[in-house]
Order: sequence, then C-alpha cells, then structure tokens
Amino acid sequence: MATIKNKLSGQVIILNTQNTFGRNQQNSITHIPEMDVSQSHAVIFWQNEDWYIQDYSRNGTLVNGEYVHHSTRKLIEGTTIQFGKGKLAQWQLIDIKEPSSYLRSLTNPETILELNTCHILPNGKDAEILIYFSKNKKWKAETASSTIEFEHGKSYRLNEEEWQFIDNEPLEDTIDNGNVVDSAHFLFSLSEDEEHVGLKIVVDAIELDLGERVHHYLLLMLARKRLYDMNNEDIFNDHGWIPIEDLVDQMSKELYKEIDAYYLNLQIHRFRKQLLGIQPYGSLFMDVIERRKGEIRFAHRFFQILKEEKSEGEILVVSSQL
Repeated sequence: MATIKNKLSGQVIILNTQNTFGRNQQNSITHIPEMDVSQSHAVIFWQNEDWYIQDYSRNGTLVNGEYVHHSTRKLIEGTTIQFGKGKLAQWQLIDIKEPSSYLRSLTNPETILELNTCHILPNGKDAEILIYFSKNKKWKAETASSTIEFEHGKSYRLNEEEWQFIDNEPLEDTIDNGNVVDSAHFLFSLSEDEEHVGLKIVVDAIELDLGERVHHYLLLMLARKRLYDMNNEDIFNDHGWIPIEDLVDQMSKELYKEIDAYYLNLQIHRFRKQLLGIQPYGSLFMDVIERRKGEIRFAHRFFQILKEEKSEGEILVVSSQL
C-alpha cells in the first residue's frame, strides 16, 4: 500500500485511491490545519498503475520544489510535497505500491492487515477465519458457521479483536482474471463406489490438482444438480439451485449418517481454505459455491464428471469461447 509521511510530525498515512488534502476536516481525507492551505487543496489519486497529484488550491503546491497550480503531476517514490508554507504541510511519499483494502485494528491503530491476497486468521470458538475477495468485488470473511460481507468504515470482531474495514480497491481493474475463470472447467473423477472423489481445475493446459477430499463430494452433488437442471431445460441462469434442507437430507442418505447445515458450512469452509494453497489460480475460484436465501449451488458453468474414466455428464467450454 502506498504511504505518505509528514516530515515534521512523522505521521504516516495510507493513501486512498482518491486521497484529498485540505484545511476542511469535513471534505478532506487528510486534514492539514495551516491557514495558507485551501479548504480542498489537492488530491493524490491512483490511475493507470501510477500515482498522481492534482492541485486545486489558490496558492499552489510544491512537488519536489516545482510549483504546481491547477495541474497534474506524476509521483515517484521519495517525492516531497508541500501544501503550504508551514512545516506541518510538508509530506514525503515513502511508498508507491498500488492501493488495496485493509483492516485496521481498533485496539492498536498501527496494526494493519493489508487485503491484497486471501488470508487465514485464527479465531476463538471457530477454528479460523477465511478472508477473500469475491467475484462481486467485495471482501468477505467466513468461518465454519457464518459469512459476512465487509462494508466500508464498519467494525468487525475477528480473532477476539475489533477491526475496522477500509475499502480501498483500485477504481480500475489492473489484472484481468476473468478470462482465467471463464475458460476453466472442473473435472470430477469418481471411483465405482464413489468413496473417492478426485477434483481438478483445468485452465487451458494447466491442471490444478486438488486431490481427493471429503468435501469434494458436496461439490459433486451440487454439480450433478446443475447438470440435471440443464438436461431438463430449466432457465439457464437459475441452474443448480437446491434448498439447503434438501441437500442436507440427500447427503445424510448418501453418507449414511445424520448431518446438518453446520456440517455443510464446514465442508465449504474447508474447500475454500484448500483453494488458497492451490497456485497460481486457486484463489480465483473462491466463489464457486454460491448462496442465496435458503439455497446453495455450484456456481461454475463448466465441469465434467468421470466415473471410472467414463463420462457421467459434462458442460464444457466450446473451443470458440477460449
């Protein structure tokens, strides 16, 4: 994350994607209490993978000693910026990394958890918390018993500590991972008795091998429901949805033991945790299991089910879509 440091006080702040500086505390993200600083003096912003400063003030801004007035300058690491004549108005850009969302500890405000990848945190009664970026461009936290979607500025109790979430995602997508997800398919490999369920994610010529896990059987059941809906010509965008109660009942029968919704959530939690360790693309598929009120489904459109190497059914990407 990009940071800027006050040369007098030593205060270090994390730059937002659009970080305003000025004397007006209500309108400025970074307040500068100097009389020759304008109410809304300047903005530092992230664009096209670089940081820039735009001056809006009546007196101008000094950027590495150069007078900038109502114009824009590209910034580099180490740039000195002076918004007014006073020493409190002097800042230095000490890091120019791309912006990212983060969690700030409310117990110790200097403790920052940068959210530029997926994370696993220990947690009290729940074994751990998974934090990941979802396909709807929202950060989520999930335990075996619940899922929350972070909202900017709100506080959350994680790992027995209060954290505030700051949404600081770049305004434009710098990496297009959509093509990776859209061109992939899931490959289920079953033994005859279905006691062993292997799973791979195939991305072009790359096979991400997830091995055999108990939680793969849950994904198999959801994929089969999606396949059934397709073969019965249900509305395409509504393929695969199944009431959680029905899924619990079906899995109880298949596994010859009573399970509940908590067991399902635990399997989903373990699957997402497994994805974190699958490089290079595993974390892109964290939303492959999708939820809506009282229902759940396998969200990826393309998959193949092989039983003893014979196809049970498939929905695959056609070559023209690759």
